[in-house]
Amino acid sequence: MDNWNLDQIEQAFAKAAIDFNAWGDALDTVSAQSDSFGAMLFHVSGVPLPAAPMSARMGESAEAYFRNGWHLRDERYRGVSILAQQGVFDDHDIMSPEVIKRHPYYQEFLARFGLSGFAGVKVACGDNMWCLSIQRSHNSEPFSHEEKRRLAGLSRSMSAAAAVTQALGFAASDAALEAFEISGSGVLLMDWRGEVIRANPAAERLLGDGVRISRKRLVALDPDNTAALDRALHKLLWTPSGAALAPPIPLSRESRSPLLAYPLKLASLAANPFAQGRALIVLVDPDRRSRPPEEALREIFKLTIAEARLAARLAAGSGLDDVSDELGIAKETGRYHLKSIFAKTGARRQAELVALFAGMLAKTPAGPRLP
Repeated sequence: MDNWNLDQIEQAFAKAAIDFNAWGDALDTVSAQSDSFGAMLFHVSGVPLPAAPMSARMGESAEAYFRNGWHLRDERYRGVSILAQQGVFDDHDIMSPEVIKRHPYYQEFLARFGLSGFAGVKVACGDNMWCLSIQRSHNSEPFSHEEKRRLAGLSRSMSAAAAVTQALGFAASDAALEAFEISGSGVLLMDWRGEVIRANPAAERLLGDGVRISRKRLVALDPDNTAALDRALHKLLWTPSGAALAPPIPLSRESRSPLLAYPLKLASLAANPFAQGRALIVLVDPDRRSRPPEEALREIFKLTIAEARLAARLAAGSGLDDVSDELGIAKETGRYHLKSIFAKTGARRQAELVALFAGMLAKTPAGPRLP
């Protein structure tokens, strides 16, 4: 412990607070400066998501943690109340060494990866609390009382970094909602539970006729539609990648065509571990929107005729495979055109292309349209 340099941890957290891509490096610093194997940061309410930031060495064990359901059987959640009160806890605060020697979590899961004890450090911001889980290997000593005392002191500076990061997350969420509003697109901001945090005015205008927000959930007339949306959101939130887009979910209405809901995760939101907003649902009303003109797509993005045809249909709500079939081209050709569209528009992922089309198509007479 004499070689611990907690100042380096504080500096790493301060850097990550404003550069979300630096969280992995910050957690590597935590591991190095606490003589530990690795570290992971997750929200203590409910269960952690696979996209939670972690140090590089935790990758293999974290994959097994989620794949094999150990996140649902993690006994260490019993220490959350101790964490809240004292700022830090470890395995021996919640069970005896004899129980640990027999417990499946330690013997079947952690031991398989050469891991043993851990310490959890509180990172709090307002009513929200996260746990910095610092994991030690089987050949390391458990955290001592003095080490836990120093980690508890570190909790305060890390919480300050979390407050900055969360504030930036609010700003990013506001910017996303405003951008979609300017484009005329309805969008809902969702938290990690899949609950609605906010809706922009364009989204509020699309609600009704059987589609509504009930108990913080977006629901439709048909319960199967609602269940399908819940499953899509769950899958999206559990996708480790920074940005992702789910296929549209039709939400039945009383007297009109189904409203299309596009679950979307943007890299700018997903990279922030303290952001309340984790995903978006973009709403598209087929009764009010038509396919954007191919000529406008060609002029604005310098697309070829074939690329513009593909882009227009993607913007009208069709999937890539369906568009390829409609145009009578091979799916590999469709993917080739899409790659060229990415290059010419500057988008790197389909999710980014969705947002780009939303803003650009607002300027056309047909109104905004999302793929």
